[in-house]
Amino acid sequence: MSARKGRKREQEDAEPSSEAPPSASPSHDEIEILEVTGVNETETPERDHARPMASSPVEPAAQVATAELEEAIRERDRLHDLSQRQQAEFDNFRKRADRDASQRRLTDAAELIRRLLPVLDNLESAVTASGAPTDDPVRRGLDLIQKQMLDLLGKEGLAVIATVGTRFDPAQHEAVEVVRGDAGNDGMILAEMRKGYMFKDRLIRAALVRVAIGEGASGERQETAAAAVSRTGS
Repeated sequence: MSARKGRKREQEDAEPSSEAPPSASPSHDEIEILEVTGVNETETPERDHARPMASSPVEPAAQVATAELEEAIRERDRLHDLSQRQQAEFDNFRKRADRDASQRRLTDAAELIRRLLPVLDNLESAVTASGAPTDDPVRRGLDLIQKQMLDLLGKEGLAVIATVGTRFDPAQHEAVEVVRGDAGNDGMILAEMRKGYMFKDRLIRAALVRVAIGEGASGERQETAAAAVSRTGS
């Protein structure tokens, strides 16, 4: 009996037990969990491909600087154009002011000389009406004064209008008398009654003259001459 129990114990010791002892290695379930939750560091995750790359902060700053530079260039061009227009307007204003001032000076000078013309007329009348010989001291003094005044005014632009021996010009002469002449002296000035003067190409007083009308002058010209004499007399 004891021998049989001993053999049975030896068989039990020889056969492996159906219950496996606990193992230190991870179970199958734990391995599956590791495979699911594990990350392969050699591959880029799919979500990294879908997410766009973040822009560098330098690019917006460069765009802002470029926009500011373009705006500064436009403002510079605008101010330059405005300065050019203002300079042109100022130059035009200055030229117009200088021209107006020059015209005023010319007008004032012509008016002053016009007021002096009666003095010249009186000096000339005094010389011719004195009846003194040319070597008379008084006449020579009057002649000298008249010449000095004419020279002085001539330097300022005064000029005596030519009369006797020239052809009548209605822009410079006024006919106070018309006389019959021949065909050779038709329209010629025969005598001067009062001197006329120009001041810097500006008529300040017309010369009063006697004009000849030729025998062959038309009736229209005679009527024109008579009307000019009538206007002068009035």
